[in-house]
Amino acid sequence: MPCQYTAEEYGAIQAALRQRLGPEYISSRQAGGGQKVCYIEGHRVISLANEMFGYNGWAHSVTQQNVDFVDLNNGKFYVGVCAFVKVQLKDGAFHEDVGYGVSEGLKSKALSLEKARKEAVTDGLKRALKCFGNALGNCILDKDYLRSVNKLPRQMSPDFDLSKAKRQDLEPAVEKARYRSCLQKAHEVPQQFSTAISGNPDQLESSLSATEQDQQNSRMSLSSEYDATYHRKLRQKQLQQRFRQQMQKKQQLPSDPTADKARDPGKILSTSAVLEPTVEEDVLTGDS
Repeated sequence: MPCQYTAEEYGAIQAALRQRLGPEYISSRQAGGGQKVCYIEGHRVISLANEMFGYNGWAHSVTQQNVDFVDLNNGKFYVGVCAFVKVQLKDGAFHEDVGYGVSEGLKSKALSLEKARKEAVTDGLKRALKCFGNALGNCILDKDYLRSVNKLPRQMSPDFDLSKAKRQDLEPAVEKARYRSCLQKAHEVPQQFSTAISGNPDQLESSLSATEQDQQNSRMSLSSEYDATYHRKLRQKQLQQRFRQQMQKKQQLPSDPTADKARDPGKILSTSAVLEPTVEEDVLTGDS
């Protein structure tokens, strides 16, 4: 979602983008025909963009990338890739430009494609950023300016203070700030709720009564479910004890062969058939 700049922030960024870069930011290399080409390195452009817009004030995306050619000559690959890169600020303003990357003479096709693709994206990013102003590289297109700036002596780069280098995974300042932000958000939620219903006492009373009613209903439902479960288990336990007692009584009867012959086998089957289904019927009626 676009976030508009304040008047003060807009004026400060506009003034910073109008500045021309000093010789410390400009690099040079030899091109074909013995010419000298001036350019800005990719990491310097990204650092300048973070300084101008903030680390979360801009973003870039590769909208399109095409491989123009892949040639193999004497076991070496020659690759050309073009990429369209879009740079957008947090207020919605954006610029898009095309970059080109070339890889020549590598024996690996994968490494050739990788080098050409990365070079194309970096070139497109730099060309898109320079559209925002001189401080992001637009000044190096002015030949008169380049002739003047090349006459200026370069300042000696300061020695790197290795004591300030990142040596651990934890950032205490960031963790502390993130914790405070979470606490602040946690306090804002109850305040927003109280603010929303503070102007209407009836709404507060109705909301509280509805909450209490819901809690009471939930407690009643839980108690009823608990009672039903308890009675069902109790009934099942009683049926099991009754069945065990009946089986024990049958086992305790004296074994008389004459009596066994005199008994009617149909009665024995009917007795067992009466006992067992009784338990199953009680269980299936909702008591198990």
